[in-house]
Formats: sequence, C-alpha cells, structure tokens
Amino acid sequence: MKLLILILSIIILIIYTICYYIFPTEVSIYQTDIEKFDINVLSSRQPIVISDYVQNPEDIINSWFKYNIINFDGNDNGYDNDNNGNDNDWKHNNHKYLFINALEDTEIIIYKAQITKINPTPEDKIIIIKLKQNQSLILPFKWKYYGNKINIWNIDDIITFSFGRLF
Repeated sequence: MKLLILILSIIILIIYTICYYIFPTEVSIYQTDIEKFDINVLSSRQPIVISDYVQNPEDIINSWFKYNIINFDGNDNGYDNDNNGNDNDWKHNNHKYLFINALEDTEIIIYKAQITKINPTPEDKIIIIKLKQNQSLILPFKWKYYGNKINIWNIDDIITFSFGRLF
C-alpha cells in the first residue's frame, strides 16, 4: 500500500512538473499598477509590466510572493551564471518568475517562452519593453530576455527551484 501511494505521488509530481513546460501559444503583455495588480494574472504566464514607480521592490515582492523562494540576483553587471559570463547572449529565465526593476531608463528585450536555450533568430518576433527608472517587469518561466541597468529578483516555487535549471 505504501509503495502504491509513493508511485502515485511520483506520477502526480511528474505530471505537475510537465505542466510547467506547456507554454501559451499567443503572446500578450499585461500592464497594471500596484493597486490594481491581481495575483491571478500570473497564471496566464505572460509578462506583466508594473507601470508604477516601485521605490522599494522588496516590499512588493515580499508581499506578492511571500510563499515563494526569493533570491536577489543583484543588478545586471555583465555576468550571468546561466550564460557563463557572456553578456552578449540572451538570458534564459529558469525561475518561476523574474521580478525586474529598472535602475534607470532602459529597454528590456524579451522573447517568448521555450524549453530550448536557442537564441531567437533575426526572423523571430522579439518584444522591446521600455521601462523608466523604478518601473518593473515580471517575466514568467522560460522566457528569454536581454537587458541591463536592472535589478533582478529570482522567484521560485519548489518545482522551479528543484527542476527549473535541468531543462
């Protein structure tokens, strides 16, 4: 009986993990402010621009994502562990969400979620999001991005913390 429960638990975990790798076919960019933010929009797995100027992003992150694993990744300083220090390469979000806060006016270039770590080609449609200083962007799991002059917080749950970097 214990073996059956263990096998069923493993099967459920595998199915749940596989669901993380099912991405929306259409791309939408949501825009909201802090007061109107709805946590349920995160389930759409689309980028969300926070139009308000967020002076203390830690307060917002700790409030909205209090049940997640939060890690401040610092600012984009040209070194990214996932890209072996190559700042001329797209970064691949292996976390459930990235909370990106602009240190100054900047552009974040994003590309739709995919399992592969292949960079977009010149024929692919990329999205450029202009952020003013202290504006923020929430980027979902497996989206690619390129940007600088930003602070980054990695937000994980147990699945992305455990398996997100494997695929």
